[in-house]
Amino acid sequence: MRIQIKHFLLVTILLVFAGSAFSQIKRPANFNKYDFQKLPSTYQNGLMAPYVVSQDFKIILRDGAEMDAAKFYPSEPNPYLPDGYPCVIMVHGYGDRKETLAHFASAQAAYGYVVYTYSVRGQGNSTGLSNLMSTLEADDLIELVNYIKADTVGLDSTKILIMGGSQGGTVPYIAALRGMNVAAIISSVTSPEFATSWNENGSVKMSYLWTISYTPDSARYNPLVTAMEKWVYETGKKNDKWDSIAYWMPIGRDFNNQVQNLNVPILLENSWQDYFFNASGNIRSLAKLQGKPHRVYFGAVMGHGGDISETENQWHMNFFNEWFYEYLWRIPQGFNTRPKYHFAYSSFPKIGVMWSFLHDSTDVFPPAGSSVTKLYFNSNSRLTSTNNTNNTARVTFANNVAANYTLLQAIWDEFKGTNFTNKFKIASKLFTSTALTQDLKMVGIPKIQLRYMSSAALPQYNFQIFEVTPDGKQYFVSRLNYTDRAYTTNQIKTATFEGQSRAHIFKAGNKIRIVATNLDRTPEDTVFLNTNPYVLPVMVKATNTIYFKNSYIDLPFVTNSANPLMFSSEETESIVPDVFSLNQNYPNPFNPATTISFNLPSGFNGLVTLKIFDITGREVSNLVNQNLTQGIYNFQWNASRFSSGVYFYQLTAGSEFREIKKMVLVK
Repeated sequence: MRIQIKHFLLVTILLVFAGSAFSQIKRPANFNKYDFQKLPSTYQNGLMAPYVVSQDFKIILRDGAEMDAAKFYPSEPNPYLPDGYPCVIMVHGYGDRKETLAHFASAQAAYGYVVYTYSVRGQGNSTGLSNLMSTLEADDLIELVNYIKADTVGLDSTKILIMGGSQGGTVPYIAALRGMNVAAIISSVTSPEFATSWNENGSVKMSYLWTISYTPDSARYNPLVTAMEKWVYETGKKNDKWDSIAYWMPIGRDFNNQVQNLNVPILLENSWQDYFFNASGNIRSLAKLQGKPHRVYFGAVMGHGGDISETENQWHMNFFNEWFYEYLWRIPQGFNTRPKYHFAYSSFPKIGVMWSFLHDSTDVFPPAGSSVTKLYFNSNSRLTSTNNTNNTARVTFANNVAANYTLLQAIWDEFKGTNFTNKFKIASKLFTSTALTQDLKMVGIPKIQLRYMSSAALPQYNFQIFEVTPDGKQYFVSRLNYTDRAYTTNQIKTATFEGQSRAHIFKAGNKIRIVATNLDRTPEDTVFLNTNPYVLPVMVKATNTIYFKNSYIDLPFVTNSANPLMFSSEETESIVPDVFSLNQNYPNPFNPATTISFNLPSGFNGLVTLKIFDITGREVSNLVNQNLTQGIYNFQWNASRFSSGVYFYQLTAGSEFREIKKMVLVK
């Protein structure tokens, strides 16, 4: 339900008493860390400024809020810069303050720059209330830029560059779209769809909850953001406030529909493994930046838990320096004659927990030769290049959650320990390809088409992509998450959704594995998430089904090889079971139809009967009465003419097998 603005004051008052409980959430060290790159010196022969002067000051903003800011500048003018020093504004990450950047700002000023830092509204010693990286904070930055342009002593007001990551990359980007006029910006580890990215495909990221639950010493929120924290705890069960989050979060925050209006040169970069913001948002925006001065990098970037790479860091330094030379020093770098888009593939070998990276560049993105390859979910845990045409073939996994166990309790338990494991059962299903016959380069956004059914009104499907080595070890690559917030129980439905974008090289001889699970957590996540999942789970008991027919994952491969064969030959003949088995009907309870499946093992050839009995033992239907051979069979019973109640079904296969199971018809 949407909560109206007029109710926010009441919500805020209520949360004053409850907020201390909600806010005691453990976050990782360096939760929102972005390392600023060292920039080239303006001095000749490597000289440094005699010393750096620092000056704290305040700006009273248009609504009376007070901005706490600081200025760092060389003590003497540079004779080689008659118009003054170029100016850099550094913007910190969320929940931080200007003091964190003071040492870096001072060091950069010694290289011949006037450097400004400030505490964003509601953070540090700046007053006002945070609206969580929005147009409000962007307008504050515009006021600071106007102040700086009037402060002409020591700086060239035509050479102002703004840089930062996360909040520090988001706010300048929004400000540039609202008319801010500066020489250039650097926007790192963020997205034009960052608000939606926190809650993609109906799922709520753990990092979103962390960000909106800071204690007041780090961030002071306005009533809207305060309300969001309470809504999150109510997204796992029947009192779902998902629509409130989905409605309010993008307003004043997402800006992909305005990117085409950008008139400021921009350098964009994202980490493939970012636990906050999916790089897909910037990928989707690239078409709107055509004709605008921009350069882009996707790969290894410090910020929100992504891998780091020494080789990429060395390249990265020059990437930043060239941007400064071009737009602050006005020294042309030949950008028009060089690739605009740079990215790095993760690949083996692994160095500890980190992937190795292979750098690449392209004039267009995705790179030439990119195409999607469909891999279908299939029986016997297979991931195949051919579709299963059996309309009822399927696999199920349970979301087994104790009725009295809440999302808040699971978060307090940190998704570990006896209480959690007793009340939340982790379930998963694996789908694995045959071995690759050649290296495969994946670049872009994976996508899933899913045919599914659930016994609950709030089904969640989390998919993880792994690379599997010949010794059976699996290594995490990417993920896709989907929670259906508008589902009717026991209805077969088809959904299509995108996941976390990635560039990765799958090695020849290895396999691709997709894991479907009710709790999205991998061993590789623990460095950043500890024991927490990537997205918050649904806290409703359910049986979730994946139908194989027309359920597949689209992987964006770059295929320039003349040989289209990418996988070793698949088993094309019918799968032959090893033993007799009678499976539980599905759905159960049902109304009015249900499917009963059974397996007949290799070598069987004989009379098979499948009969239905009511609670009194009276036979009411004879579904099967014929000779059958080895294989997997599915039969549907339509009970539209029968009354509600308990029924039994009995399978008899020759003289070798007989079994009875119970089912429930509910009308």
